[in-house]
Amino acid sequence: MKSFTRPLAIFLSLAAAQARQVPVVCGTGAGGARLKYEIHQNAARSVKKRSPQAMANAALPDAGQIALLDDTDGAVARRNVFNLVQKTVRFLPTAPDASKYRVEAASDTYDAAAGTSGVLVSGIGDDDTRELDLPFAFPFFGAQYRKISLNSDGNLTFGVGDDGSGERSLGRLTAGPPRIAPLFADLDPTKSRQGIRVLPASDRYVVSWVEVPEYSDTGTGLLLTFQVRMYPDGRIEFAYSSGSATEAVVGIAPGRLQGANTILDFTVGGSQEYSGAIAERFLGNDEVDIYSAAQKFYLNHEDSYDYIVFYNALGIPASSGAVAYEVTVRNNRTGYGDGPADLGFEAGSKRRLQAILNMGPLTQYPVDPNAVVPARGTTRDTPLTVLGHEAGHLFLAFASVRDPNDPAARPMLGRSLVHWNFAFNSEASLLEGNRIRDNGPGVSPRFTTTATVAGYAPLDQYLMGFIPPQDVPATFLVENATSGDSGRAPQAGVNFNGTRRDIQIDEIVQAEGRRTPDSTVSQRAFRFAFVLVTKAGTAPTTAQLNQLEAYRAQFEGFYNRVSSQNGTADASLKKALRVSTFPAAGVLAGSTGSGKVAVETAVATPLTVLLRAGSVIGVPAAVTIPAGASEASFSMTGLREGVDELVAEPSDAQYESVRSRIQVAAASAVKVSVDSGNNQTAVSGVELAQPVSIRVTDINALPYPGVAVQATVSSGGSLVAAEAVTDESGVAQFRWKPGPGPLNELTATIRGTSVVVTALGSPNFSAAGVVNAASFLPGISPNGIATIFGSNLGGAKVSDLQVTVNGVPGQVFYFDNRQVNFLVPAGLSGSQAEVVVKTPIGSATASVPLLQVSPGIFYDTATGRGAILNTTTPNVVEIYATGLGALQGQQTVTLPQVMVAGATAKVLYSGLAPGFPGLYQVNVQIPDGTASGLQKLSLTAAGVRSNEVTIQIR
Repeated sequence: MKSFTRPLAIFLSLAAAQARQVPVVCGTGAGGARLKYEIHQNAARSVKKRSPQAMANAALPDAGQIALLDDTDGAVARRNVFNLVQKTVRFLPTAPDASKYRVEAASDTYDAAAGTSGVLVSGIGDDDTRELDLPFAFPFFGAQYRKISLNSDGNLTFGVGDDGSGERSLGRLTAGPPRIAPLFADLDPTKSRQGIRVLPASDRYVVSWVEVPEYSDTGTGLLLTFQVRMYPDGRIEFAYSSGSATEAVVGIAPGRLQGANTILDFTVGGSQEYSGAIAERFLGNDEVDIYSAAQKFYLNHEDSYDYIVFYNALGIPASSGAVAYEVTVRNNRTGYGDGPADLGFEAGSKRRLQAILNMGPLTQYPVDPNAVVPARGTTRDTPLTVLGHEAGHLFLAFASVRDPNDPAARPMLGRSLVHWNFAFNSEASLLEGNRIRDNGPGVSPRFTTTATVAGYAPLDQYLMGFIPPQDVPATFLVENATSGDSGRAPQAGVNFNGTRRDIQIDEIVQAEGRRTPDSTVSQRAFRFAFVLVTKAGTAPTTAQLNQLEAYRAQFEGFYNRVSSQNGTADASLKKALRVSTFPAAGVLAGSTGSGKVAVETAVATPLTVLLRAGSVIGVPAAVTIPAGASEASFSMTGLREGVDELVAEPSDAQYESVRSRIQVAAASAVKVSVDSGNNQTAVSGVELAQPVSIRVTDINALPYPGVAVQATVSSGGSLVAAEAVTDESGVAQFRWKPGPGPLNELTATIRGTSVVVTALGSPNFSAAGVVNAASFLPGISPNGIATIFGSNLGGAKVSDLQVTVNGVPGQVFYFDNRQVNFLVPAGLSGSQAEVVVKTPIGSATASVPLLQVSPGIFYDTATGRGAILNTTTPNVVEIYATGLGALQGQQTVTLPQVMVAGATAKVLYSGLAPGFPGLYQVNVQIPDGTASGLQKLSLTAAGVRSNEVTIQIR
């Protein structure tokens, strides 16, 4: 039997400035790639593009090593004027906990009486916040709130207020706290005669901004009147009376990057259900559409770049209040705090592109690459450091130690959760923070910032994959710093106090996981394409081209210097050479694998590619792509264990040179995993529609070509071949005819390590296989968590599976082909229950005992240790269980009896644990005199005794 590992892991791990859009170096925000893509899709609907061939024919020629692009065909998204005046936007929850919403547009419903009769929020300033009580429990994205923070800038947040003066952006909406934003804009209530008014009532809560102006450095800005109405059932309404905002974000968000983001036109509404941020951004200016611009770039350039760097000669800001920004469009690395991304194809890149940089207008930068950028005088940023900052966002800054009092917090991070905290000693990283001097515990002020934006610090370089963790020295964070906003721009010479928290690299690795691939094989050589976007029909000036060329030419050496010679940048325009081993691959010691070189267009004359390596691998001196062909293969032999660099250098200088890292490993260092073909429908004696693909990788997820994989099958099935050799991508394929048995499995093995693939038939289980998920004892109970053991129980996704108990659906927490963990519906009666599992292939039924109480304590099946956590109160522990019976509110009707080492423990609380349905929590005080060491613990509810587990007494 398997223990209840998935849900168990879940709960066990469970100085004032003037307000303005402060020009920051970077508009990069968490989740930016998806947000920018949503904006691109929204803008693209209204653009009539020429055909790709017509655009390619009209493409501008390169100016030396600078690519040129004009502003047609959607490369520039035109401004989106605010259009909600005298309109209403409704967010209607589709579940009782308001975990999902649909959106509805309506005509003007602004309630003027509520706006004028509401209580004035007195004293609220520009960029200010106030926490207020709600008159009812308000459900919002699956949580309930009794308090709300009213922020002067046209929005409400839960849990924490927001008085920041940075960009009022989509990124801030999605990455910040849970937020309701009727008009997230730079507003100044101090210049309003009416102000912000709140009308609380038992049936609704109304907040009205009445003639509140946009911020203006001089005089009074445009007056805006709008309101938000919140209802006990979770409904939210935005109503707009007067004033067309210059620039704003409108919408709702669960915060902290939860769920998928959706960009809508709120005048139309939306017919779908949305479980993540729902927003519309209104632009006062045009903006470079980086996805359309990238697509246009690839019409006459090959896919040979990791970064595309856009500047424009149009005077168009990168985004409001920001000098530049980066979006990551591809990422399959782990261990540095960012998630996976795969939007490169949407930008026109079939395989290579990883990031797009929008550097904004060329005019905002000095001609000298090393002169200070005017908007960044405080930080002393230059055109080159801004470039380095944005390039660094492919990896930085997402990693952080954790706050033990708030697991969701990332204390090392500052603005938008993608920059280092001002009070973090980042060693003057290009990604902000500062170099901070600790003046000593007896000195006040204790801390002084001494330097900014000097380079990629050792921690940066570890997260980038350039150096191993042991080369990262300890650093520190100043908690409760008196330096102000954690997201403020770096600045030398700032003195402040606070509490020093030392940070070791091991703590970061523990928080974020292993950096994969690690520094031995991670990519260190990157290619950049520099692009200038111009107005159609207007050629760039010589001065503009010379300025950008100076940035491009000097950036290569700059990148190498600020990465301590551990990384390289190639900023030349070249044709693509695809090498199958790029950026890294593996080969077994003593074995030979195959590699491939390829070009995008068949060559007219033979193209020779020179191959160079060290002493760890053996490769031929050269490989030639024949005339009329586009690819050629070569062999690669692992001579001894270690890491080598393979350099592929074409004889034609029009093509890029490619550097790959090659790991030569022992057979014991590799493993097999399923690449594709799992969970197909089995028909006895008929070959599966798709082959089963098995991937051979190592701890760094590298592909291993040339490895023999053996396969066996069950239930009378057969294989076309029982052995297959991995290709250059590390994949071996098997053709499989399943047999007639109830469970069809293919086991793929290489030298002791294996993986199982299933071909699905109809689900199959018995009454004995339906048990309490904690104790594994037979029977289920209402509102308890149960496990079904059997075969063919799962599909490709959770929506393929339905579990019902007496016809009532149960919530599925985890499933695979042999196990399902689910929540038994509440309110069931009787002594027997019919449990049905239904998949797209069929269904199975069993009648099982239904027990009103069936207490079970979760435990580790390997050690017998219970799911029991210490609390901050001495001698008090939390026991996690299920099946404790009826509830009154959140607590059990009767307290269970808990025995520890044969003595009765005092029960302090018994009820549902927060955040996970069906999970009960029992808080108990360990009896005085209990001996230390491992002791037995059990509980009894309504006369029924649970399983016995062990607890460590200290």
